[in-house]
Amino acid sequence: MKILLCITKSNWGGAQRHVYDLAVTMKAAGNEVFAAVGGEGLLKEKLEKASIYTYSIGALGRDISIGKDTGSFKELYAVIKEKRPDILHLHSPKAAGLGALAGKMLGIKKIIFTVHGWTFNESRPFYERAMIAFFSWMTMLLCHKIILISDREFKQTQHFPFVKEKLVLVPLGIQSPVFMSIDGAKQFFAKKAGLDFADFNKRTIIGTIAELHKNKGLGYLLKAAESISLAHSAPLFLVVGEGEERPALEKEISALGLEKNVKLIGYVEDANQYLKAFSIFVLPSIKEGLPYTILEAGSASLPVVATIVGGIPEIITDMKSGILVQPKNSKELAHAISFMIEHPEERRAYGSALHDKVANDFSAQRMIRETEEMYKSLKV
Repeated sequence: MKILLCITKSNWGGAQRHVYDLAVTMKAAGNEVFAAVGGEGLLKEKLEKASIYTYSIGALGRDISIGKDTGSFKELYAVIKEKRPDILHLHSPKAAGLGALAGKMLGIKKIIFTVHGWTFNESRPFYERAMIAFFSWMTMLLCHKIILISDREFKQTQHFPFVKEKLVLVPLGIQSPVFMSIDGAKQFFAKKAGLDFADFNKRTIIGTIAELHKNKGLGYLLKAAESISLAHSAPLFLVVGEGEERPALEKEISALGLEKNVKLIGYVEDANQYLKAFSIFVLPSIKEGLPYTILEAGSASLPVVATIVGGIPEIITDMKSGILVQPKNSKELAHAISFMIEHPEERRAYGSALHDKVANDFSAQRMIRETEEMYKSLKV
């Protein structure tokens, strides 16, 4: 099969990781695989290192711009026309909308859209969410199959008219990372944070790996960190990742006087291999699909505190394999993290239970197999 994978942004988040895993695995299975991505970035670099020919669509981005979107459509149309793929697999709303329209106009027989969390579930004014829901529906009508990665959004999408028969649930899966030893990982982050290792090693490390984006709810984590720092002896919060919210987060850290207790580490390549440096993993997201980072934290047997959004409750059972809290609630988040700090036996049990859940239900082999079966079974 000839497969063209398209995605809006070329950074390195969960959706990009999904595209990379699919591209590499499908190529290894003997398929001819290409990719079209928005701009330059780590995803493009990784795909090219894996010998996946990748087109950069320069103007393709998340924000709406009639001029840029028209240019992106023309570029995508040209790529699809040139490659004439058997499978056009679209990821993220902008690439999906433009790609589905171009694919339909060109008569592509198998157009697939994987939803990595519906944008209309974000915290936006009602009229914006209604408009986004309408265009999401239009995109689905143009596609032949829509893959949902969480059961919550699968059920939510069934309420859209004329698309129910197109929906298929394929949860994410991961190949467990190779983790660095606890001491090695702690030494790495101590150096990154500019801290003495002996001091670093004495502290409870509360960590997250996330793009610095409003959807990740990191401002609420900072407010939780303020109250936790007052109640407990010098816990250290590490935020691993980069993004547009860095200036705002730096300003908030300064305003709350958290410079010694919160460190923005920045982007770290293959950050998951250092997860064992953390005592507790936290994901305070406002909106998610089914986050890779929690699956990776589970593979590392870490206890997790996360919000009840997207598919997170499908991974974590509250007070059995982690603690779930309401989004945008710093007090509840602080209380859950404090409980983890104060109850080491419980947090070890949560980490062990989450490890078993991820190993049993979220394997990369299962995800790839189900996706490939769907490719082959789709009627033309």
